[in-house]
Amino acid sequence: MSPVGPAHPPRDAGGPGPGPVSGTPHPVPVNNAASVNDADAPTERLEVARARARSRVNAEQRTEYLPAIGLRGPGENPPPPPRDDHAGDAAEEPERHPGNGGIGDGLALSLCSAFGSVAGLLGVLIAARIMPQAEVGRASEFQSAFMLIGGIAQLNLGVGLMRWLPGAGRKSVRLVFASLLLIMPLSGLIGLVYGVLVPSIAETAGGDRSYGLGLLLLVLTCAGWGVFVVHDFVMVAIGRPWTAVWRNGTFAVVRIVLLLALGGSLASEALVLSWAIPVVLWVAAGTAMLWYMTRRFAARGGEGTLPSRAEAAAFLAPTALAQAGNALLYNQVPLFANLRMGNEVGAVFFICWQAVTVVDMAATFFTNSLAVQTAREPHRAEELARLARRRMLILFVPVLGLGALLGYPVLSLLGEGYSEGAPALAVLMVGLLFRLIVVFELARRQADGDGMGYAKIQLANTGLVVLLAGLIPLPDPATTSVSMVMLPMVLAYVGAQLLCALALKFVPAWKRRTPTEVKS
Repeated sequence: MSPVGPAHPPRDAGGPGPGPVSGTPHPVPVNNAASVNDADAPTERLEVARARARSRVNAEQRTEYLPAIGLRGPGENPPPPPRDDHAGDAAEEPERHPGNGGIGDGLALSLCSAFGSVAGLLGVLIAARIMPQAEVGRASEFQSAFMLIGGIAQLNLGVGLMRWLPGAGRKSVRLVFASLLLIMPLSGLIGLVYGVLVPSIAETAGGDRSYGLGLLLLVLTCAGWGVFVVHDFVMVAIGRPWTAVWRNGTFAVVRIVLLLALGGSLASEALVLSWAIPVVLWVAAGTAMLWYMTRRFAARGGEGTLPSRAEAAAFLAPTALAQAGNALLYNQVPLFANLRMGNEVGAVFFICWQAVTVVDMAATFFTNSLAVQTAREPHRAEELARLARRRMLILFVPVLGLGALLGYPVLSLLGEGYSEGAPALAVLMVGLLFRLIVVFELARRQADGDGMGYAKIQLANTGLVVLLAGLIPLPDPATTSVSMVMLPMVLAYVGAQLLCALALKFVPAWKRRTPTEVKS
């Protein structure tokens, strides 16, 4: 029998490989004590290895920032598999995003949406303090129009880019800028047609100057807004979510400062310029930033793959149509209110509706991050969806309660004409509770690549709300209170959301299909 010596170190530890060991051979143990010591040596090395493994697990679980709202917590972020040594220079740079969204894609997108939406709401509140109520109603038409047009012209490419960029590699620059160069001229063209067909909006933008100037402002604002939001999605997909947050935060501050500076002398035109000027400047600067950041992202990637035209069309065609419906939901309903109730009551409804839009858009952006997370780790799709739903409810249900409670004191600050809308605002918050169910199911279908399922739900939801807002009978504003004039349209919104939430639970055709494969 050959002598028994200490175990050879593993090849990766830098020791010799299999084969005879050079040097002086180890003697055969001659007593029981020596045998016991040699037998224990491998066990000691095994205990060291186990201790190191426990240390890695503990270190992973100590990385716990805000697990309730989108950042990683214990057990949610298993260590990634080892990288290929032949992956080139890109392999030397660590991944920026862990599997659960890294530093919080959902939180970053929610903050981006909140900055823009809250700035819009604050702008309307400030305008209500410094302008006549009818002027606020006129300016709200311009704001609703360019947001409607920009939302339609995005063609849902923002979510599409979040799904495709993680695997695009060196083709990322082409993918991003081809999308931007499609959206911007399309949005500007639709804005031009809209301004010609509805000249009152361009006249509001032009103020006392000329119709042509107002039309130019409308076209530029529409073209810029079409890509403004898409910039946020791209920054999240390439690993720069907090750049998008800072960009939106500075945009909101500058917009409010401009409104305060111009509002006293320009009335409704001030609200228009406070949107148009920052949108154009921030889109120009953001495009230059994206060129630099996307090139760096592409250089770190491999060859990359892009979806075929058929795959892209299968996802974008139905979801773009549904996103157009979503833009109608946010922006056409207040336009209907303004036209059917008059500018004064329409201004009250617009402020209440802005509160709804703030929460709805923040929840939509938060759950949209599920698409990029699923694209990075399709094998964790169900787990990521459960986490996203839990965090969405933890974040947004308390916000709805606060909105209902604080509606009257906030609206009272604007004057007696606005405080009468507080009951309607509280009822709208109830409708938003059912809307959260719909928003989450929409996000799951986008993450799965189920474009038809997404479109079916979104268009049914939006169509029902817009149809009721346009057709439901309203009392005469001259014979009843502001709150009672608004109530039928508000109840129509709540009823539509409740019906859609129930359909998602009980109607088989609306239930989510389980995907056999999730393409990134």
